[in-house]
Amino acid sequence: MKVAVVGGGPAGYVAAIRAAQLGAKVTLVEEGELGGECTNWACIPSKTLLRAVEVYKEAAEYLQDLPKFDWKAVQSRRWAVVKRLREGIEKLLSMNEVEVVKARAQPAPGRAVKADGRVIEADALILATGSVPAPLPNLPFGGKVLDTKSALLLEEPPSSVLIVGGGAAGAELATLFAKVGSKVVLVEVVDRLLPALDADIGRTVERELRAMGVEVYTSSTVLSVDDRGRAVSARLKTAKGEIALEADYVVAAAGRRPNPGPFADLVKTDERGHVVVDGQMRASAGWVYAAGDVAGPPYFAHKAYAQAKIAAEAALGRKAYYEPLAVPAVVFSDPEVASVGMTEDEARRAGYDAKSARVPLSISGMGLITGGAGFVKLVYDGNSGRILGVHAVGRRVSEIAGEAALLVEFGATVDDLALVMHPHPTISELLVEAAELAVGKPTHIAKRGP
Repeated sequence: MKVAVVGGGPAGYVAAIRAAQLGAKVTLVEEGELGGECTNWACIPSKTLLRAVEVYKEAAEYLQDLPKFDWKAVQSRRWAVVKRLREGIEKLLSMNEVEVVKARAQPAPGRAVKADGRVIEADALILATGSVPAPLPNLPFGGKVLDTKSALLLEEPPSSVLIVGGGAAGAELATLFAKVGSKVVLVEVVDRLLPALDADIGRTVERELRAMGVEVYTSSTVLSVDDRGRAVSARLKTAKGEIALEADYVVAAAGRRPNPGPFADLVKTDERGHVVVDGQMRASAGWVYAAGDVAGPPYFAHKAYAQAKIAAEAALGRKAYYEPLAVPAVVFSDPEVASVGMTEDEARRAGYDAKSARVPLSISGMGLITGGAGFVKLVYDGNSGRILGVHAVGRRVSEIAGEAALLVEFGATVDDLALVMHPHPTISELLVEAAELAVGKPTHIAKRGP
């Protein structure tokens, strides 16, 4: 069986590898770099830079006469990490005998794709064309108005920056630039940061960003931006009235949009341009499948991996379905965020007797060692004890997101979790502490009531 994959990002290269493992002859077409947006321009570069500033700030707590932060050296390290990961992807594709064509793909008559002057016939086509940054209506990209990719490519950190969008990308960029000494203004249109997540998480991240010196304006919008070449003048409408400010750059971090490209006419798309798929990632054209950002939110690489495997297996006739209960969300701000499953409000709306148990990081030895700010919260059904959601904010909480997803996906109860031994001292211990609080037997936090 012949399979064509368009796009070499997290969804594309994983789909190609899985299809090849199942015996298909696979051709992957990618016009840019293998690894896609995540490896080359987003996830990996941003986390490399964030790790560097984290180490620098921690060193400053213990060392005197610390040398100046070397942004160029960190950027060099970023490119080394990206290069190694990209070469790893190339090697994996080669080992699985996937043919890689570096060109722009277009639909061809029948079941085929055109690329690099040739027609690639296929029994199945997997679209993994990803997404691109979405400009705001009054903030077109260009000049001093940057998308998130361009912000991470700056040769020097800005002395001042206005970030528009208080979601994951905005919170991470605010953390990065604040830690290297930039004056940062962060604007979010709704009443809290990280609005898609638990409300307590957004409030905690906002408080900690403010402590770093970030000016945060929620329930606010950008009325106008005047690019004056050497700086940008902006007017904001805030809850306390209009304000004017200047910054070296404006970064629009308000979201992304799908990128089906020339294949949009081949399949049915929704009102936002995502390819409409069924549980097997099959599009309206029965021989076409889609995975990753182009198939709909959330725009996570790990979601793309999971969908890619389903698409490849379904394309080769396997009974595979994408039906997750838990898609973990992680934000690498300071403090970090990990969120899986339902919030209390969502659980209540779904008909559960929603309860929660929340413990602060400060009751944990590792929580205090790493900074102490934050919490771990379990959302569970008061009748069955089943864990419906896990929400955490604090340094290193990203590392418990996988276990949190396991708890929700497998329908674990707070009684189950309370009996599972966790290593000490770790952040993961707080999951047990929260479970013990839920069952009325807390160890390191005072019990309230009878």
